Amino acid sequence: MLQTAARRQQASVPLRRERPGLFRIQVVPREAGQTFDGEQLELLLKCSAGRDMTEWNEWRKQNPAQPVLLQNVNIPKAYLRGADLSFADFRGANLRGADLSGAKLCDFNRRWADLRCADFSEADLCGTDFRGANLRGADFGRAYLYYTNFSWTDLSGANFNQADLWAFFFRANLTLVDLSLANRKFRL
Repeated sequence: MLQTAARRQQASVPLRRERPGLFRIQVVPREAGQTFDGEQLELLLKCSAGRDMTEWNEWRKQNPAQPVLLQNVNIPKAYLRGADLSFADFRGANLRGADLSGAKLCDFNRRWADLRCADFSEADLCGTDFRGANLRGADFGRAYLYYTNFSWTDLSGANFNQADLWAFFFRANLTLVDLSLANRKFRL
């Protein structure tokens, strides 16, 4: 992908001069086995402790192509309200009881994560992969759930009240799930 010199300032990845006036994006390979980025985690925890995700969201605007690597982190009851966590990888993470209401979580990878009693109310979860996650008692009230994959998840006691729901529930545990008033179209 070639970019002009004027766009060089906006790029969030290193650029290498190809010819005068043209630059090529340099892909920086991820270290083998890297499961989380310490700087990202530190910023996320700082914003969570201050109960203000503004600094995190500004960082995401400046680094939209930067992958968010937070696999296996242990941050139960984290305050992530309104956070932009698009394209984040939280595989194996403990986010039990986290406040993710109003968050933007498009194409978010949460396979096998512990998300019991997490609050996803009014969150944008379009394209999120929750396969195998523990979502027991989670609140998805008024959430946007298009093309969301809940296959093989434990959703017992989850709330989908007034959610915009177009999702996959293959082999999901739907015991005592509240789908009242949900705009729903799903596949079991």
